[in-house]
Amino acid sequence: MHATRASIGVVLGCAVVFANPAAGQESLQRISMAEALRLFGENSLALQIARADARQTEGMARQSRAYFNPAFTVAREDLGRGSEGYWETTVGLEQRVEWPGRTAARGRGAGHRVGSARAGLRADSLRLAFDVRHAYSEAWAAEERELGLRRTADVILTIAADAERRLEEGDLSGYEARRLRLERVRIEGELEVARLQTLAARRTLATLVVSDESVVQLGPADPLVGQPPSIIRATALAALEERPDLEAATAALAAARAQASIAGSGWVPDPTLKLGYKEQADGFSGAALGLTLPIPLFDRHGGAGDAARAQAAAAAAGLDLRRRWARSDVLATADRYESTRARLASLGEGLMADADALLAAASVAYREGEMTLLELLDAARAFRDARSTAVSLRADTWIAYYDLLRAMGRSPEEEQ
Repeated sequence: MHATRASIGVVLGCAVVFANPAAGQESLQRISMAEALRLFGENSLALQIARADARQTEGMARQSRAYFNPAFTVAREDLGRGSEGYWETTVGLEQRVEWPGRTAARGRGAGHRVGSARAGLRADSLRLAFDVRHAYSEAWAAEERELGLRRTADVILTIAADAERRLEEGDLSGYEARRLRLERVRIEGELEVARLQTLAARRTLATLVVSDESVVQLGPADPLVGQPPSIIRATALAALEERPDLEAATAALAAARAQASIAGSGWVPDPTLKLGYKEQADGFSGAALGLTLPIPLFDRHGGAGDAARAQAAAAAAGLDLRRRWARSDVLATADRYESTRARLASLGEGLMADADALLAAASVAYREGEMTLLELLDAARAFRDARSTAVSLRADTWIAYYDLLRAMGRSPEEEQ
């Protein structure tokens, strides 16, 4: 009997150190969703890259629309034969003249490329802003899951302290003692995993929105509460053409067709006009006119025309493919949102409230001797699972809502 009690005492006396959330961590700052999005707009490196890419495309498009510069020419000829001399001086301007239809096509193509770049930037901004909202929601969920595990751990530690007294009184079996030890070891591991997941979520949020490397962790200041508004599937599908990536692809197709129009007339050469003034040694002077017209004998730009038409065909197919993927994206995100929102609506706050009530009632019943140790451990596990499910469901619903708006080419601010 004494040996049994001694072995049980060793089991209960095994030190289990729960991870200290403040140990070895960087300083934590809290931030609201609105503030996170504002800082994202100011500091996001990914957004800066997208803006730079758009400016580069716009600059190249404007450059392609530029007209040819005139050329100033000066020619001096000094000729002589014996003692006789002769010279001619010509001063003039040369201007390459493009056919009007080709100039108009270049202007249209440049305008479409600029529009495509700006629409592409809006698409990138929506996608990156969704990443911020997703990271904010994940950080909130990670913190809430860790909080639920810590409350579970507190119950287990309380049981362990009470078990010492019950052991001395002979009111604790070896099976219950070992079960308690295993439960403590398991909750310790789960708590450490949850702590690391919270750290990772906070660091991800900080990486997305701040440029100050000293701010390593950002935590959400506002909880995810309530339920997102309902979005009808037909409304989501009707918003497809509002997606900026489709707008960008449409503009890119128009630009490719304009380029194909230019390339199709490439066999017709552009003339170069020359206007100048010529003076000769014998006193003769006057205007000098000239025209240079390349002869399309060897190079008729056939390859360039074929390439431009192929590019236009690829842009048309790309637009159709992007439309199909966009429709699939909307349908998939709508299905996910409808599913999570329906589950959240059916549970509401009930699951979280039931979990809290269950743990509170189980703790009281155990203290009053109306519940066994194993029953309390089961209640603690049920509390942990129910709370984790409720937190994950709320976070998943809000993330699905943000994702559906992204698929529709909108932002939550536009829905308000």
